[in-house]
Amino acid sequence: MEELPMTIKWFQLVGGSGYGESGRPVFSSAVSDRAWEAFPELEGRVLSEFEGARWLLQGGYERVAVGLEFRTEKKGRQLRTVTEIGRLISVDYSVVWPELQDATVDQIRERLMPIVVDALELVGEKKALGHLPRQGLGDELVAVPLKPLIDDPAPYADVPGDSFVVTRELPADLSPAKAVEVLEGYEADLDAILSRAGKKNVIEAETSSSAVRWVIQVPTSND
Repeated sequence: MEELPMTIKWFQLVGGSGYGESGRPVFSSAVSDRAWEAFPELEGRVLSEFEGARWLLQGGYERVAVGLEFRTEKKGRQLRTVTEIGRLISVDYSVVWPELQDATVDQIRERLMPIVVDALELVGEKKALGHLPRQGLGDELVAVPLKPLIDDPAPYADVPGDSFVVTRELPADLSPAKAVEVLEGYEADLDAILSRAGKKNVIEAETSSSAVRWVIQVPTSND
C-alpha cells in the first residue's frame, strides 16, 4: 500500500438556513444552533466510516466540504452543485425539511447522515471517483499527484479582495507519525479563531512539506 501524503481531515460539513423572499432566514437561529451542534458528530462518523482521503486522491484532491442549505419547501432549483478550487471540492446541497424547526439534535444527526452520504456520492459521480468506499475497502484505489497549490499569494473566491489567508508553518523534520497530531492541533486552533460564519467560508485548504494554508472568504451579510 502506498503511503498517503500528509493531509488535514478530508471532510468538512457546514450549512444553515435558506433565505425566504424577504431576505431573512427561514429557520430561527436556535434551529441553526442545533444543526451546528449535530455537525461535529456527523463529521466524525463520516471520517471514521469511510476511506475518503484515498478516494479523493484518485483525482488529486485533499478535501471535500459539503454545505447544506435547509429549506421549508421545494421552491426553485434544488442545489446539487459540485465545484472545485485547487485541492478542495465544494458541494452545495439543499435539504427540504420543514420539520427541522422542531427537530432535536439527535434527530438532526440521524436525518442528515444519509443525506451527507448522498452528497458525497454525487461528488464521486461528478468527479469520476466512483463510490465512496467504507473503511478497509479502498486499498485498490490509485492515488495521482496532488493538484498544484495556488500560486497566487492572494487567492480569492469570486473577486480579488474577498478572501484572506491563514498560514501555519510545520515544525522542521516533522515525522509522519507526528504529522496527524500536529495538523489536528492546527485545525483546532483555526476553529477557535474563526466565527461560525468564518468556518462556513473556508474555500481552500492546502498542505505542503513545510506549511498548511487556509483560504477563507470574507462572510457576506447573508452568511
